Amino acid sequence: MVFNRMKKFIPLAVAALFSSCAGSYYLAGERFYQDMAYNKSIPKLEKCLSMKDFPEAKKMLAEDYRATNNSKQAEKWYKDVIALPDARPSDYLYCAQAMISNGNYSDAKGILTQYLEKVPGDKVGTMLLASCDSVNHFKKDSSRYMVEDVSINSGSSMAPVFYDGGIVFSSDRNSSAKVYQWTGRNFLDLYYAKDNGEGNFAAPELLKGPVNGIYHDADATFSPDGSTMYFTRNNYTGKKVKESGDDIVLMKIYSATKDANGEWTNITELPFNNNDYSCGHPAIANRGATLYFVSDMPGGQGGTDIWMVKKEGEGWGTPVNLGSTINTPMNEMFPYMMNDTMLYFASNGLYGLGGLDIYSSKKDGNSWSRPTNLGYPINTSHDDFGYLPEKNGETGYFTSNRESNDGSTDKIYHYIKPELKFTLAGSVVNKSDQSPVQGAIVTLLNKKTGVKENTTTDADGNFKFQLSQNTDYSVTANKDGYFSKTEDITTIGKKVSEDMKVTLKLEIEKIEINKPIVLRNIYYDFDKANIRPDAALELDKLVKILNENPSIKIELSSHTDCRGSNEYNQKLSQRRAESAVAYIISKGISKDRITAKGYGESVPAVNCAPTCESCTEEQHQENRRTEFKVLGYMQGK
Repeated sequence: MVFNRMKKFIPLAVAALFSSCAGSYYLAGERFYQDMAYNKSIPKLEKCLSMKDFPEAKKMLAEDYRATNNSKQAEKWYKDVIALPDARPSDYLYCAQAMISNGNYSDAKGILTQYLEKVPGDKVGTMLLASCDSVNHFKKDSSRYMVEDVSINSGSSMAPVFYDGGIVFSSDRNSSAKVYQWTGRNFLDLYYAKDNGEGNFAAPELLKGPVNGIYHDADATFSPDGSTMYFTRNNYTGKKVKESGDDIVLMKIYSATKDANGEWTNITELPFNNNDYSCGHPAIANRGATLYFVSDMPGGQGGTDIWMVKKEGEGWGTPVNLGSTINTPMNEMFPYMMNDTMLYFASNGLYGLGGLDIYSSKKDGNSWSRPTNLGYPINTSHDDFGYLPEKNGETGYFTSNRESNDGSTDKIYHYIKPELKFTLAGSVVNKSDQSPVQGAIVTLLNKKTGVKENTTTDADGNFKFQLSQNTDYSVTANKDGYFSKTEDITTIGKKVSEDMKVTLKLEIEKIEINKPIVLRNIYYDFDKANIRPDAALELDKLVKILNENPSIKIELSSHTDCRGSNEYNQKLSQRRAESAVAYIISKGISKDRITAKGYGESVPAVNCAPTCESCTEEQHQENRRTEFKVLGYMQGK
């Protein structure tokens, strides 16, 4: 998974020789360590430490385990290393990173605090410390996806890309391949597996032709017509490796073309490669006119960065770094562009759960949006990378070492975004005393489809419906002799399946013929009968009641206080009642269902005794009211 390198053996000048057995194991372990043969270095150094407590062996062993991605053992040995008097600040950082990968966020916070005391303001340390406090945030939508490994996993398998009705991916399963000294595993080769549907594949086959050489061949991407492949391999010609100035065998991007026999031939190095830095993880975009890739070339933000290069005629232009919005002082890897607008990539330098996490960023012109962590369960505290979405991200693939005890084995996983299910468990109660209403008919209207479902409340007034995701609903309770009640409810924007029981309690009120019901907050300007905006809001509630109860006929009445003459108050209240009724009719209510009646001051809510002046202003306000009462039912309803 790592941005792999190889180093040839170089004789070392050893500072001190040991005559003991422990010394011989130390020298062997150091030699393999310097040669980046970490898999061979580990048992030698462990044997040395079983015989003698030697600090330098602990330092190298911690580095060995970090290089081979074994976070559990790396944490164990870095704990010993940071206890040494000459421990470096970087040892604290590496110890904390291992702890985070192991999910030991609390312990990591303590180590990171010590690290930041030694390197105040360090961006990486600050980011990792903040990440430890953000784990619950990244896991809040943990049921968004179902994740399972796919049938083709064997050995270490990674970084799939769609091709010819299946996928091409990298794997070290080839037992006949040479062993990679860094890990002790085989080198990576490119394989093809036909997609049989829903994450199932036919048996993988090696890509044909010289594209699979004697060292690493991995991380493929294809031109739109499928005739050209770009891939990563070690820098070598024939069987002879080429080294950088640091004696490191780095990675380069090559192209290959498919011949009439289906073999990948014509292996050609891309022009922007260099013997002194690595290039790899290519991803084609923009109908083959743009290539995104990863490199540690000069001019980046640090570690490995994501770069972009455009096609110029038959060749390629000058690579451009994607900048500090995407790239960090740590490592960004495995880019993938979807629809030329959405970049997916892996990073261990942004806020995340640990190790490499997968992020998305939207392209707008030459700018990129702030990367978004895809969250759990796509990301874990382990390394997660090689994201390959399909169907606009509803399903797809990615790579992770989450199930590997030592971090050395990567698997390809299939994810699917299941349809979320919501349970609406509500109740219908009598508004007057909150007692349950049995036998009420509850209707669920799906506003998206127009489909209605009905159910009847039980002895406890309860009802239940199953709801779909991203849908608006209305829920209406009906029972003879009661006002109907409707409430709106939605699952739009909800990302986690849930029981919505507490969100809906339908209170229905018993209908009593000729019982006045006050409409609160119906106000008129002095000596006016026109409907003010605030009064309209209240009258809309009565319109809703009439729509929910299409069989009732009502009288809408207006009342004044006792100030002014009886004749004046009578006429004013009648005008106001008629104005309110006209408003209600304008909202689609039949005029046959509603009557306007002005009572003036003849039916006060509060009697002012002995004179009108005896009433307080609050009592006058209570008498100035608008009411409605049910007169009966429409014939035939």
